[in-house]
Amino acid sequence: MTKRLAMTAVCALVAANPALAQETLFQLDEIIFSAGLTEIEEDRTGVTVDVLTTEDLRYAGDIQLSNTLATVPGLSVSQNGPVGTATTVRIRGLDSDYIPVFLNGIDVTDPSSAQMGFDFGVLTGAAATRVEILRGSQGAIYGSEAIGGVVNITTDLAPEDLGTEVTISLEAGSYETYLASLGIGARFERGTLSFSATELVTEGFSAADENDGNSEEDGHQSTTLMLTGEYDATDALTLGFSAFYIDSFSEIDGFPAPAFTLADTQDEQEDERYGLRAYANFDAFGIEHEIAASGSRTERYYPGGFTEDFRGDRVTLSYLGTASVRQADTLTFGIDVTEEDFEAGADSGDVETAAVFAEYVAAFGSDFDLSTSLRYDEHSIFGGQATGRIAAAWRPAEGTVVRGSIATGFRAPSLFELYSGFFGNPDLEPEQSRSIELGIEREFGDLTLGATVFYTEIDDLIRFSGGGYNQVPGTSTTQGVELTADYMLSDAVTAFANYTYTEAEDQTGARLRRVPRHDTTLGIAGEFGPNWSGSFSLQNVADRVDPAPMDDYVLANGQIGYGITEEAEIYLRIENIFDEEYQTATGYGTSDRAFYIGLRSRF
Repeated sequence: MTKRLAMTAVCALVAANPALAQETLFQLDEIIFSAGLTEIEEDRTGVTVDVLTTEDLRYAGDIQLSNTLATVPGLSVSQNGPVGTATTVRIRGLDSDYIPVFLNGIDVTDPSSAQMGFDFGVLTGAAATRVEILRGSQGAIYGSEAIGGVVNITTDLAPEDLGTEVTISLEAGSYETYLASLGIGARFERGTLSFSATELVTEGFSAADENDGNSEEDGHQSTTLMLTGEYDATDALTLGFSAFYIDSFSEIDGFPAPAFTLADTQDEQEDERYGLRAYANFDAFGIEHEIAASGSRTERYYPGGFTEDFRGDRVTLSYLGTASVRQADTLTFGIDVTEEDFEAGADSGDVETAAVFAEYVAAFGSDFDLSTSLRYDEHSIFGGQATGRIAAAWRPAEGTVVRGSIATGFRAPSLFELYSGFFGNPDLEPEQSRSIELGIEREFGDLTLGATVFYTEIDDLIRFSGGGYNQVPGTSTTQGVELTADYMLSDAVTAFANYTYTEAEDQTGARLRRVPRHDTTLGIAGEFGPNWSGSFSLQNVADRVDPAPMDDYVLANGQIGYGITEEAEIYLRIENIFDEEYQTATGYGTSDRAFYIGLRSRF
């Protein structure tokens, strides 16, 4: 199954065509593209992967993609205020420092950021058509940083059949929020082409919590452009490309003197991100080959900061070869070279990493698959780093999958951690990790249950302390369990529940900040009558520290949609139905009860 309850939790936000989403959820043999070096059927991979499909994302209703990710088991989100402010996605208690993010194959993590993370605050869900979320150490597949997991985002709008399809979305609501999105996808005899444009404007609310006496609105404006294409030049050669551009402006709050506590300020920041990837796929000598080149740049301007200008560049060249060894076995191997550099005011630095890697996926009969992955990275500063992963999937009976994996990973210090003039430390060494997980999924007719236990440990974490970045001797751990349940009440209505328990501690036994120990989601979604659809979800987040204990909260969201024609739907979405006062980061505000009305059309 593509998405046990984890994805049903996302579908709880479906406002249109939930029957279509349910069909996707219960479709067997879903192809996973990012669990290893080559694509594989979902029930053959031994690692935990969640898939958000086009229907999940298009009708989720959330402006920010991070809000949708927060409903997935094992994931949690914290944000420093309204749309556009710094947003961190955590996987199994590990934050953005340990989660590479790819957009149409382009690594979009920021080489100029403090710890090489990706800020989800400016990323809307309007253009995405698929998101794959890997959990656990994936260093053998993705190299440095991939300790907590990996997020892969796709924006291909090309229809399945020949022709052109246009999608339009318009939305307006609370905080003077306006969103418009246009998507065009075309499929030709020998290729595809898709383009999307999204414009978001909102006056927002105070980033510093209004309940602490802050009243200044912090607004946001962003423009997002996505372009992808593929062309079959011959029967054996395919050429393709992807490109993106994200430009954003956000108002934020800071820590003014003399109190130096979070409060209303006139601070603002501007971000500009763009990237390009080109590739060629061809068959020769019984091997499928891919040659690719990609590059990205992130520019940030923060006039209120100690350093105002930041720039991070990344260029990657790669080769990947895939060969069938036996009838059902696959050998994949490759190399890549990545150059990264940054500038932050007067500070600068660069690094080059060259890697060789291979993966063998073996089928033992019809009910057991084993994959072995190895990777060696040669870092221009730290020398050689070897990582590995063994993952197995066992299908002992129809409707049952048992998964298990053991993996290692590492995180090289970021360029900012090494070379920033006041905070950098050139004596830092890479962090090292090990992870293990074991899970089972079982179908009982209309009921599907799942359970996964996980454990990750990281040696010698790098943390900001004493005025700079320093190595902290010892081992930090995150461990816990993810439980999912999904029940089809009828052909058109689904009930769901998921729960994640996470124990995340540093080397001293102190809990990691902002990681909920208990995270529970309940809900129902479906078609409740001719042309009518609706959803309701309830999420309880409990037992967090930041660094003092934080209040628990219960967040309710709901929506109702009406199909005015076969191609168009009008909907009403309500966020924070019970007007809960809560924080995901200490001192920073969150939305009060908010109403949004929108129109979606596809033709």
